[in-house]
Amino acid sequence: MKLHTNSFLFAVILSLTAVSLRAQSVSPGKQTIDKQEYFGLNLNQNISEKYLSKYWESYLDKFGKVKSKRGVYTIEKASVPAVSSAPVQITSQINSGKDLSQVFLALYVNGQYVTNASDDSYKSAETILKDFADYASVREEARVADEIFVSSEKSYQKQTKENDNTAKEIEKAEKKLTELRAELERKKLEAGNSLIDLQNKQKALEVAKGRVK
Repeated sequence: MKLHTNSFLFAVILSLTAVSLRAQSVSPGKQTIDKQEYFGLNLNQNISEKYLSKYWESYLDKFGKVKSKRGVYTIEKASVPAVSSAPVQITSQINSGKDLSQVFLALYVNGQYVTNASDDSYKSAETILKDFADYASVREEARVADEIFVSSEKSYQKQTKENDNTAKEIEKAEKKLTELRAELERKKLEAGNSLIDLQNKQKALEVAKGRVK
């Protein structure tokens, strides 16, 4: 059972890794957040928004104090040396579609957004999202592996409990069967004694009738 579970788990993780690699694509984008238009980059991920949001907020924490509200994450003065030595304003949002979740990241530095794909700052921002894609994939694989393990463990515990209950029922049945067999032997003995008594009474009856003239 353990071998089967491990094989299944390995297959799931390989599948997740392959899908995740296909889903990792970074492209320029724009987003309207609280009626304001932002320009930045998009990252597509084949991870549920519920979990991707947690991974993203945790990842952003290394750049500064994160404020989150209804799927929007902001850092007023982020430290992102790879993009700029000056403070960076980070505005981000996570959206979910039919098959993919999308991370939008806007970096506002020195009065303008990082949007030009030919700039070093854009390439650095792109690297940040690609690094996050790996960061999220590793955690998602661990989460799914844990989920599968817990499910398998519960299934094993359920089967073990059912087996124990069946064993107890068998033990009760065997005990009852032993009692019934002992009772049968006792009744057989009683029946044998009754037959002897009946035969003796029959003989006595025949003797008594023989005396009648």
